[in-house]
Amino acid sequence: APSGSTPVNKVVLYSTTNSTTFCYSTSVESAFAMEEEDEKPGSGDQEVAQELESENKEVEPRDLPLYEVEVPEALKRGENVVFTIHTTIPANQKGYIVLRQFEDLEWLHHNLVTANNIEGVIIPPLPVKPLSDPKSAESLSRRQLGSNTKVLRGDQFEQDCKSVQKYLQLMLSHRIFGIDKNLAKFMTDEEAPVRARLNKGLMTRLTSAIENARKGGHKDVNEYFGGQRNFASEFSKFVKEASLNYNKMLVAQLRLSNSYRLLATELTSCTAERDEGLVKLNRILKLLSDACEDEATCYELKSGQSELTVGFFLDLFARYSDSLKEMHFRRTSALIEYEACEKAVEKAKPVKKAAAEEAFEAAKKSFENSSEVGKKEINTFTQLRLLSASEEMAKYAEQQMKVSQDFYSQLFQSRKALLEMQL
Repeated sequence: APSGSTPVNKVVLYSTTNSTTFCYSTSVESAFAMEEEDEKPGSGDQEVAQELESENKEVEPRDLPLYEVEVPEALKRGENVVFTIHTTIPANQKGYIVLRQFEDLEWLHHNLVTANNIEGVIIPPLPVKPLSDPKSAESLSRRQLGSNTKVLRGDQFEQDCKSVQKYLQLMLSHRIFGIDKNLAKFMTDEEAPVRARLNKGLMTRLTSAIENARKGGHKDVNEYFGGQRNFASEFSKFVKEASLNYNKMLVAQLRLSNSYRLLATELTSCTAERDEGLVKLNRILKLLSDACEDEATCYELKSGQSELTVGFFLDLFARYSDSLKEMHFRRTSALIEYEACEKAVEKAKPVKKAAAEEAFEAAKKSFENSSEVGKKEINTFTQLRLLSASEEMAKYAEQQMKVSQDFYSQLFQSRKALLEMQL
């Protein structure tokens, strides 16, 4: 920016006829004014805005997502983790860079769920809140690597960024949430929306658990949904167990890596006396130490890549399985209400007959809508689950093979040097 200009508060990326240009501005309005010369009236953002604000125009699922998103990095600011979110509008390739905290994501999720009709909807789950204070990170490291460990695991911001990015992609691709104004503002507004305190009390969770236990076993009138509800319960149980056991395996790899590093350190701590025998021994131990360091790094890389591929998939769908069960629970609740209203109509006295029939029609419409939407959502969820499993397993196999080949070469060289050593 020219000297003496106003400090930059926002970066807006837009495309011109021949090149892509970065525009630095202090407000969205000034950025729009600068690009008017390059854009035709009614194109780009105006079209997107018209789609979002028009109440009568329905956006087809094939038109989604309206935005593309990338979360390249996260930084710790005090007790908070701030995510950098890059948003691009495919219609005109104009983009935004905004900063959001995890609490902003929670507030967005709350608004999306409460502002839309979620009958039959499988809501994409929020990511796990990242650890931001050193005490929690130290506690996690000791729990995973052992209480006596002197090694602390670093920040897992790469995994947190991937989780936030996946959540936003799922919301942007959803036929209901993808056209919500709250999501559009979250992706493009420079300042995060003002948040209110969300209720996460014990009583709320306890009430939900009781209701689930009371209504969860209600017999379904539709054989398809009855089978799907049973599948959801079994799938949730098995995917959570798989995620837990997989994480245990990753922790075991990290502990093995830590042990290799300790062994490498001990191998190089022998006496430094200039005795000829000890000099030869130290040369041998140095080679063994280097090999142990290589093996430790190998296990670290394998564990980290496993966590970002198969581990990420299992963690995502362990949480997604709860959303699937919640959808079935809401539909079962609508079924119970529908059946109760049907009985109320049969027993209603003439003076209350009209009100009972009105309540019955509303309950019937709600239940039928839950079933119609729920069937589409289940199909979409199944496709997403199978596609994600295929993609993450392919990445896992490719990365594991590459790491193994690289470190096999290093260990082979260490072995060769040891065999060629003149004793």
